Amino acid sequence: MHHNDHRADEGRPLSDEPGFITTDACEKLAAKLSSRIHYRDEMLHAVRGRAYVVFYGCGRVFESVVESWMQYVGRPIDFCCDSNPAKWGKVFCGARCLSPQELLEIKDTCVVFVTVGHFRPVLEQLISSGFRAVHIVYRYDLVSSDFLDHQDVATVADNLSRARKLLGDEKSVRVFDAIVERVLGGGRDWQLMLDICEGDQYFPSDIVHLTAHEQFVDIGAFDGDTVADFVRRTEGLFERIDAFELDRINFGSLRDNIAHLPNSDHIRAFNLGIWDTERDVNYSVGKSQSTVGSGQATGHVVPLDAILERDRISFVKMDIEGAEPNALRGGQHIIATQKPALAVCVYHHFKHLWEIPLLINELVPEHAIFLRHHSPLEYETVCYAIPPEKAPRSA
Repeated sequence: MHHNDHRADEGRPLSDEPGFITTDACEKLAAKLSSRIHYRDEMLHAVRGRAYVVFYGCGRVFESVVESWMQYVGRPIDFCCDSNPAKWGKVFCGARCLSPQELLEIKDTCVVFVTVGHFRPVLEQLISSGFRAVHIVYRYDLVSSDFLDHQDVATVADNLSRARKLLGDEKSVRVFDAIVERVLGGGRDWQLMLDICEGDQYFPSDIVHLTAHEQFVDIGAFDGDTVADFVRRTEGLFERIDAFELDRINFGSLRDNIAHLPNSDHIRAFNLGIWDTERDVNYSVGKSQSTVGSGQATGHVVPLDAILERDRISFVKMDIEGAEPNALRGGQHIIATQKPALAVCVYHHFKHLWEIPLLINELVPEHAIFLRHHSPLEYETVCYAIPPEKAPRSA
């Protein structure tokens, strides 16, 4: 079974010294990059000789994977499958949805990719039902494997080494090493992300300590889910929240949802994206992943330094589908002078694993930097940067 066929050294840290990159670890990174398993080739190997390609799960993960799959793998998806009877027989992204019973009928001639967020129960059920080719698929690793084809190994190894050296605790190093192993090792070991996954996204209790005086900025606020979590965690005691959401449909939900929150008169919602310049951009409508630069809708983006230049800020969260470096540059004055805590997603592109920590370190070199991972798949890896007075004592 490919899903658990991994080498004996997978998952081992690159160095025994957390927070300190040794020459040995740097050399290991270069060696891993030189001998990496191309993830697209892994996917092509998985489908070879199979009559049918089936994606199990017809929700958000499925929708996000299909475009990258077709771009980088190119093998058409013959069917999808879902446990929800309401979806059976309907077409999703060009593939007809089978019932689980219909899927059983082709189990010996198909390869199944599980495309649900909490994939483990489905994957184990398929294996126990006798399916011989079952996998998960990492959308962003398809992009990363293509990106790495065009990079200089020594430069990437050096960048990874410098970013890893910034990490403030052993758990961060474990997260970092697991992500590197997944991207460079071909992604076969589906337990790898489960082993580092934890809850409390954006507010992990061992890193982030909220007070009653927070001025929270949510960039990529979606429908207000993180705002609501923040309000719950502070028990409605905060000074101000500014929430930015580019997608007009998501913004409508955000505005409606925050109206019902405690202290809602201290919450402002902006139908804007955050960028390094002010301009109009295209984006895809009505999705949780509204990638700037593609799609039919038009929205407006502004630098954080321009929109909130007169406001005090204590904590900034960013989840904006790969635009995080642009947003950090557009807020560099606020970040460098006010020194807020930061929670910035780094999972949208492999290069962000080093670009974002290194950029944050340039802006606020005194901040302690941590990594945490918050999903069973490749999504929701967050870089936390905490001011010295708020950082955990061990950092």
